[in-house]
Amino acid sequence: MNRRLIAIAGFLLTPLLSPGWTRAQSGPPPATPAAGETVSHIVRPGETLEQIAARFLGSGRLWKELHRLNSTIADPNRIEPGQRIRIPAMRPASPMATVNRLSHQVEEQPSPIAWTDAQAGDLLVERDGVRTHPKSSVELRFADGARLTVTEDSLLFLRRSGTVLKGVERKSIELMEGQAEFDARATTPAMAAPNAPEVEIVVGASRTTSRPDKSGGAQTRARRAEEGSAKLMVYGGESEVEAGGAKVQVPRGMGTSVAPSGPPSPPEKLLPAPAGTDPAAGAERACADPLFSWQAVPEAVSYTVELCRDPACGELVARQTGEPGSQWRPPAPLPLGDFYWRVTARSRSGLDGYPSEASRLAVTSERTGVQAPTGSLQIGGPQVRVGDRLFTAAAATVQVTATGADGAAARWQPVIGGQEAAAFPASWAAGEHTAGAVVLDGCGYRVPLAPVAFVTDTAPPAIRWQVGDQRSLSDRLAPDTEKERRRLRGRRGSGQPATDAWQTLAGVWQLPVPWVKERRGVYAQFPVEIKSDHPQAFLTAPDTTVSADGKDGQLDQHVLWVAADDAGAGVDRLVLRSRIEGDRVVLEVEAVDMVGNSSRKEIVLRRRR
Repeated sequence: MNRRLIAIAGFLLTPLLSPGWTRAQSGPPPATPAAGETVSHIVRPGETLEQIAARFLGSGRLWKELHRLNSTIADPNRIEPGQRIRIPAMRPASPMATVNRLSHQVEEQPSPIAWTDAQAGDLLVERDGVRTHPKSSVELRFADGARLTVTEDSLLFLRRSGTVLKGVERKSIELMEGQAEFDARATTPAMAAPNAPEVEIVVGASRTTSRPDKSGGAQTRARRAEEGSAKLMVYGGESEVEAGGAKVQVPRGMGTSVAPSGPPSPPEKLLPAPAGTDPAAGAERACADPLFSWQAVPEAVSYTVELCRDPACGELVARQTGEPGSQWRPPAPLPLGDFYWRVTARSRSGLDGYPSEASRLAVTSERTGVQAPTGSLQIGGPQVRVGDRLFTAAAATVQVTATGADGAAARWQPVIGGQEAAAFPASWAAGEHTAGAVVLDGCGYRVPLAPVAFVTDTAPPAIRWQVGDQRSLSDRLAPDTEKERRRLRGRRGSGQPATDAWQTLAGVWQLPVPWVKERRGVYAQFPVEIKSDHPQAFLTAPDTTVSADGKDGQLDQHVLWVAADDAGAGVDRLVLRSRIEGDRVVLEVEAVDMVGNSSRKEIVLRRRR
């Protein structure tokens, strides 16, 4: 089995894989075990209660205290190698760590005893080893309260350092295979810069020295790649890499690659942490194989996804490396309960970026393989299709119907212009839009619905009028029928002139005005409503002048031409009304387009003086 061999000298290592890598740690280190807390010491060959008391309690005469803590020991003079004995969690003078939490298959070697299954609370001392199997992890807590997290397929040993660097205790990690991650800090004021603790990482022929900076934190990840090169990523503190006779300074937020026999490469900037999109922090999923998704990071070639029982990934549940896309689904069903997930981007050079913050997820169902939800989308409200374009009113609504695999209504997320939004607007601005949706269910399926493109028309029709000869007006002012026919193809009407306006003698209505006696002809019976592709009307009245918009004209031998045009959805109808106000007649003209926009104009008629 592919293992990682990590030799650790010294015992002051602080939490690995802890949240908040994107910022320097602050505040005091993790607390030491509370008073009265106990751990399990595994008896080694030849040990006695008196020897164990002398080692951990400071005096062999305190063996009775150990016997009192372990009432199941029948004969204190006979304890067997491999037997677990509870001892007080004291701070010793030698390297020591406790198995704080673990998941799946984790083994320990209480030297010189053979490998055995590890248990939470077991105490590891100098020369002891720990190894993890696939999909397994363990979190170790050191005597000073520091923590070390070891992920799957790893092997490490606790050792004492006998070296001193500039009066500062040095801790050393030798990485033979795989990956090591740590966060080292000064734990007391006396250890602050310039006396801050240093960490030495050895990968092949390269040596890296990392130390806390002014913020007091030193977060570093080292990995040995398959081809034997070393990868170093610095998330906090200061680091110096030495290889091939050269030294390179690697500042916070940078990383470097070291060939098996070459010097370090120039430092490059680490990729940012991917933003998880689904499930959101605190979400619930009603299936055992939810889909995880995140926003792609520019320049990333793959991602590593980790699913754990705790934010620091001390209890690993699943881990996927080399994921090329921005989605991942666990290959095996997850048990019920709470989980934490995070993702890390990897660059083309093989350097890991910042891990994302761990997000909590609750799995509430054992169902798997749930069928994806379905849905449909329609635009509601006044609308009309003109050629291949859909015109709508500003108050257009988007109606989404979403159904889950169980037949119940499913959740959906609006998509406007290709971007997810919180809600569709109550009113659309004038112009072109696309409205879509993403259907989601309790299992995290995301099914996009085909978007609908439309044009919001908020401009009312334009009302035009003019006085002149009927024939010349018809020839000169009527719209280009063939051009309009092509534009309006597919909409109501055939592009012909308003036939209703020609149902009078000579196609002209006689306006009923009080200063002209009724004569032969047809009087317009108001209100008049004209519905056509090109609504227009011709009207006349003897001894009458008309005025509007700052201009006027006479209707003795001429006609009044009124029409409406709309460059958007098209005109739906033209409505004419009249009313008498003293010595004048007011002709009210209203034009309404196909999506409900309207405009009004008043034309004043008076007796010619």
